[in-house]
Amino acid sequence: MQTYKFFLIGCLLAAGCAMFGDQEPTTLRFYEEISSSLPSKLYRDVPIPKAGLTVQVERFPVLTERDIAAAEIYPTAGGAALLLRLEPHANMRMAELTTRARGHYLVAFLDGRAVAAWLIDKPINNGVFLLEGDFTEEEARRAVESLNRQSKKRNAP
Repeated sequence: MQTYKFFLIGCLLAAGCAMFGDQEPTTLRFYEEISSSLPSKLYRDVPIPKAGLTVQVERFPVLTERDIAAAEIYPTAGGAALLLRLEPHANMRMAELTTRARGHYLVAFLDGRAVAAWLIDKPINNGVFLLEGDFTEEEARRAVESLNRQSKKRNAP
């Protein structure tokens, strides 16, 4: 009987930890638009439903969630947006990208879903930008919590 009690307690503890443990980390990826005249194995077509666009982007991201130093929710007229602060090395990459790729799109994916595409019209060299996209306030809140938690883990001593 004693063995069954320990087994039952162990199962309950394991189930509780699984239910209330950390959620799956948020992924945030940014892809640069490239020319569709290249071979199709070098790019993929991404439909952006809210904007009514289809953009050809590189297969590999130029920035990821690992490049985010901090995130916060920023209220806008269109709903919640993400105010993102970049790590120093990502800031240099963003400045180079937005200087070089003027007139092209940068596409953001949140948890594997294209949520925004914006036309690069000026350099972003202060390491801060606003991501307004096709996501709910709840998705924005979860993303901010997860991105900040991931950043804290990376930067912990």
